[in-house]
Amino acid sequence: MFFTSYAGSTGDRGPVQRFHIDVQNEIYSVLGRTPSAEGRLKHPEPASGPGPAVLDCRALLVLYSAEYVDDAQCAKEWSVFAERMDRRTRRTGERPDSLVGIVWRTDALVLPRPVTAVRHIVDEEYQGPGLLGLQQDPRGRDRYQGIVRRVAARLMRAAELPPPVMSEPESRTVAPRFGPSHAVPCRRRDVVEPATEPPKAPAAASGRDARHMMLLLVAGTADRMRHLRGQVACYGGSAEEWRPFHPYSEETVTSTVGWAARACGVDRLAVVAPGPDDPLPYDIDESATVLVVVDPWLTGDPAFRALWERIAWSRARVAAVVVVLARTDEESTAEATRLREAVSRTPTRMLDAAHHEAGSREALAHIVVAVMADSVARPDDDMGGARARTGELTIESPAERRVRRQRERVGWLRRGANPWPPVMSRTPGESLGPG
Repeated sequence: MFFTSYAGSTGDRGPVQRFHIDVQNEIYSVLGRTPSAEGRLKHPEPASGPGPAVLDCRALLVLYSAEYVDDAQCAKEWSVFAERMDRRTRRTGERPDSLVGIVWRTDALVLPRPVTAVRHIVDEEYQGPGLLGLQQDPRGRDRYQGIVRRVAARLMRAAELPPPVMSEPESRTVAPRFGPSHAVPCRRRDVVEPATEPPKAPAAASGRDARHMMLLLVAGTADRMRHLRGQVACYGGSAEEWRPFHPYSEETVTSTVGWAARACGVDRLAVVAPGPDDPLPYDIDESATVLVVVDPWLTGDPAFRALWERIAWSRARVAAVVVVLARTDEESTAEATRLREAVSRTPTRMLDAAHHEAGSREALAHIVVAVMADSVARPDDDMGGARARTGELTIESPAERRVRRQRERVGWLRRGANPWPPVMSRTPGESLGPG
C-alpha cells in the first residue's frame, strides 16, 4: 500500500521502525490486516537506486531531515515517485494526493524548492523539534498519536487513486530533482571565467588523518538476559538491537554511537558484538579508536569474565569503557549499587582505559564525542608519549606502559611460575630478589 522513505545515515532505524509500525497498526484498525493494506519500510542498507517498492507502491511516506535532502538515494526515490505522479496528471488532468510527508528532524533542515512546491507535509504548522522529538518526549505522546492518525488517514485516501507503475529501466532515466548534485551553484553562461589549472587529485589520507572507530558491544540477547534480569523488553534477537533507554527512546546503542561518531568526522565505524564463545577479530586496526560499551547486567553471566579477558588480551587498544546504566530503567536504578559493584569486581583495569557511566542517550553521545576528542589530541610519536629532551624526566604513556607490561609477562612465563629466587639464596646479592 505505502512505502516509508527515510535517510538511513541518521541512525534512527529504531524510532523510524516504531513510527512505521504505529502508522501500519492504525491502517490495520480501519482496513483490516490484509496484504493490500500492508506498508513496506526502506531497507537500512544503502543501494545505488530506488527499491522495487518505490516503483509500484500506491503512496509514499517521506520522513524529511537534513540528511534526507542531501542523500542521493533518497532524492532518487522521491524524484521517481514524483515522476509517477506527474504521469498521472498528464494522463488524467488530476494531481494525485499520493505523497505524504512529515518533518522527522528539524536540525539544519532546509527543504528544497521541488519539495515545498507540493503541499503534502502533515502538521506543517508545527514548529517544534520534529516528529522524532515528539516520539521521545513523554509529554508529546498525545500530539504524536494525533499525527500518526492523520498520516494513516492521508495514506488511505492516497491509495484510492494511485499513480501508474514504473518499470526499473524507466526509473533509471529519471533525474533527481534535489540532492548532492543540486547543491553546487550554477555558473552563469554569459560570464567567461579565467582558465585555471586542472584540480589535482587529493592525496590519500594518512593513518593519522583518517579517523576510524571500533565499537565493542558487550551486551546480550533477549533469550540470554531472561536468566539475568526480569525486564527484557529493551533487548532483541542480537546484541546490536539493545535499546537500553526503552521505552522513552527506541535508539539502539549502535545507532547512538554511530550518530555521535559521524558528527565527530569518523570515516569508518566497525561494530563487533562478541558472544560468550566468539573469538575477537585478530586483524584489528591499531589506529582505530576502540570504545567498549558494557551492559552491567551481563556481569551475572558466568562467561562474562572470560569474554573480558579475551578483550584485554586482544590487539585492541581500548580508549574508553562505557557502562550503560539507564536512569529511566526502574529495575536498573533499583539495582544500581549492586551492578556498579559487580562491574568493579571484573578485571576492568586490565584494559588500561578511561571508564565512564552513561545514564541517558544524550550522555552516551557526549561520551563518544569526548573520547574522540581525546584520541585526536594524542602526541605525535609512535608510542603515544611525549618526546622529552635530554636530561628531562620522561612520563610513561599508556602505550609504553602496555608494551612494558607485555614484555614483563613474557619474561615471567620464560622464567617459570616462581621466577624469584628464595629469600635465603646461596648466591650473594640475591637474598632480596633481583635488583
